[in-house]
Amino acid sequence: MPVSSQWFANPGVAYEIDQSCRFNDNDSAYLSKTFSGAGNLDTFTISFWIKRANISTLQAVMSSTTNSYIRIKADDTLQYFNINSAGSRAIERVTDQVFRDPGAWYHVVIQNDSTQSSASDRCVISINGSVAPVENTQNLNQNEDGLMLAAAEHFVGKDGNNNYLDGYLAEFVVIDGLSLGASSFGETSSTTGQWIPKDVSGLTFGTNGFLFAFQDSSALGDDTSGNGNDFT
Repeated sequence: MPVSSQWFANPGVAYEIDQSCRFNDNDSAYLSKTFSGAGNLDTFTISFWIKRANISTLQAVMSSTTNSYIRIKADDTLQYFNINSAGSRAIERVTDQVFRDPGAWYHVVIQNDSTQSSASDRCVISINGSVAPVENTQNLNQNEDGLMLAAAEHFVGKDGNNNYLDGYLAEFVVIDGLSLGASSFGETSSTTGQWIPKDVSGLTFGTNGFLFAFQDSSALGDDTSGNGNDFT
């Protein structure tokens, strides 16, 4: 999983993403960590930039041994699935949008917040700054806990069935305990009109939160949030 220099330069803006991590599915490449305790199981945010290298295959972006995951399905839609403590499906969302351009970077934000009174607000997926139309396969019940960020082993780059990611990830962020919209992680360039990244280092990451900047090829799972939640 080598580090590669990136081109997220923002004209007129000081911030840019310098590095990404390349995941090669032929190498069975992934990062992993077992959390010693549970994070906030009803409210969290996951944000990442992704560039695909192989399309039309089932690939996991993030998962845990609890059978909760974020995956890109074989039809190139994005699926978010979180299980509850009873072993039942707590939430499932599948985007209408497909991710088939291997030349494009996509920014994905998943907000999970079961405390919201409206069922549609308990899970929001944004792509490149806009809320994505989704298939509401299963809504979260109010105040329902899932098992993403539970005291279990978590993976970036595969799931429990070894559906490995083939592509690039950059600025991978998990915010434990807060539901943050896409504007916390990106903005529209006033020069180009494109969705571009923002500096996220000042965010509050929470107990099981982390930030992968992929700045060190000898420590790809180094958590630069200050939490020390390093993955191996």
